[in-house]
Amino acid sequence: MSYAIGGEARIDVALSRRTFLATVAAAGAALPFTADAQSSSPGPATQSSLKVLSAGSTLYGMRGAAETFSRDAGIAVAVATDHGHNIEKFALDGTADADVVVIPTAMMAKLTAADRADKTMLIEIGAVRIGAAVHEKAPRPDVSRIDTLRVAVLAAKEVLLTNAPTGDHLAQVFVRIGIENEVKPKLKRFDTATLLNRYIAEHPQIDTLGFGPTTEILGWRGKGVVMAGTLADGIQIVLPYQAGMLKRTQSPDGARKLLSFMTTPPSQKYFRDSGVE
Repeated sequence: MSYAIGGEARIDVALSRRTFLATVAAAGAALPFTADAQSSSPGPATQSSLKVLSAGSTLYGMRGAAETFSRDAGIAVAVATDHGHNIEKFALDGTADADVVVIPTAMMAKLTAADRADKTMLIEIGAVRIGAAVHEKAPRPDVSRIDTLRVAVLAAKEVLLTNAPTGDHLAQVFVRIGIENEVKPKLKRFDTATLLNRYIAEHPQIDTLGFGPTTEILGWRGKGVVMAGTLADGIQIVLPYQAGMLKRTQSPDGARKLLSFMTTPPSQKYFRDSGVE
């Protein structure tokens, strides 16, 4: 599903993509494993080394699952992240330097149709909803109904969306409920949910309301950001995710073992605790 919004100004975020990725790497996360990042990624994968490329919405659960798998199986797993559509593009091009990818189910279907992913090795991860984020010291508005969402958005001094399809969807929701003109002067767009949530964490004095995947909001628990709630069913997006093995992998046995582990209760708990349903 695609959502097109035309003529809308984008915010010039404080961090460039390269600076942001470098910051993430310094915090312990790997850089995206794509053809453009070969110099930053580990060497060729072996039976004792795997690379996973996860969309941001499933990153937090994937990190925990990978850590436990590595400890128990003795196979090192490096987990990197990128936009789902970037992972899809690089995988379709055959340049995604990864053994396993975790992306929306619709994107995975394109990979299997193009014979880039093994259709016999697909794991259902679960679904992710859209939630509203506020600073931990701010009141938590009710966004569970369309009428209360409208009130909350109009009351906010700043409204934050990502440049991802979820952000475009919310922009269309504002059009649908007749508040696009009121929202436009206070609307800011961010390249990633991480940048959006960081902005909220760093601006506690601003009455700000942001929207993004619930898993990425919950990933900022204890860091200044809390989830006000999830959107009403009538305007909600419930996006299912799958994990799959790319056919370009040089470690098919290890990838199969990791995917098998991801079906177990301990692995599933990591994803549930991160907000995946």
